[in-house]
Amino acid sequence: MKPISDLTHFFGIEESNLLMNIANLGQDYFLIHNLDILFRSCMKLKPIDDKKQKIPLFLYLILYGEFYNAITSFLRIHKSVAFRCTRSALDCSFTAYYLLKHPEKTDIYLSKLSEDNDKETDKEWNKTFLNIKRTIKNDIENFPLASGLPEIHEFCSIYSHSDALGIRHRYEEDKENNMLQAKYFDYEKNHADFQRQLARILVTFFNIFLIYWGEVFKQKAGGKMPDIENNIAEFQKRLKSFTEKYPFDESE
Repeated sequence: MKPISDLTHFFGIEESNLLMNIANLGQDYFLIHNLDILFRSCMKLKPIDDKKQKIPLFLYLILYGEFYNAITSFLRIHKSVAFRCTRSALDCSFTAYYLLKHPEKTDIYLSKLSEDNDKETDKEWNKTFLNIKRTIKNDIENFPLASGLPEIHEFCSIYSHSDALGIRHRYEEDKENNMLQAKYFDYEKNHADFQRQLARILVTFFNIFLIYWGEVFKQKAGGKMPDIENNIAEFQKRLKSFTEKYPFDESE
C-alpha cells in the first residue's frame, strides 16, 4: 500500500475498509448485529434500584461503548485499537463482577475519587483493584463466569504496550530505499485470519454479556425472559459454528 499522504487520505481508507468488510462478512455480519441486540435488550428491562448494583451497571454502559469502539475499529482494520478496547471492556467486567460478589468493597473501589484516603484504604485498593485481572484470575473458582477471560485480557495487553510484541505487526522496513515505515492499518494475511480475530472479539464480549446476564439481568427479565434466553441460545449456536470454522487460541 502507498504511504498515507494526509489525514483525509487516512479517513478515506478507513471508510473503504469499513464498507468492504461489512460486505465481505455477508451473513456473518449478523453475529455482530445480534450481539448488539443482546446487549441492548438488557438495557430495556425494568429499572434496577439496588444501590449495590449501581456501579456495576454503570460499568456495563461503559463496556457496551467499548464494544462499539472495538467492532468499528476492527472493521476499519485497526486491530490494535480493537483489542485495546476489548481489554478496557474486560477491565470493566472484572471490576463489576468483583463488586457484584463483594458489594461491601464498593467504597474501597470509589476511594480513588478522594484525596483524603488513609494508607490502609490505599493498600486495600491496590491489593484488589490495581490489577483486577490478576484478582479475578487468582480466585477464578469464585468467578466461574470469567473463566478464560483473564487469558484473553493478557493477549489483548500485547496491543496496549510498546514492547516488541506490541509493535512488530506494525513495523515495516523498506530495505531497497533504506527507510523505516509504520503501518497505520493492521491487515491480516488472509480472510480466514480476519475472521479468527473477529471470532476472538465476539466470544469475549458474549462472555462479558453472560456475566451480567447471570449475575444481574436474569433476575430482572420478568416476562422478557423467554425471548432473551431464546436469543442467547440462538446466538450461542451461531457463534459456536463460526468459531469452529475459524478457531483461535486465547493466548496467541
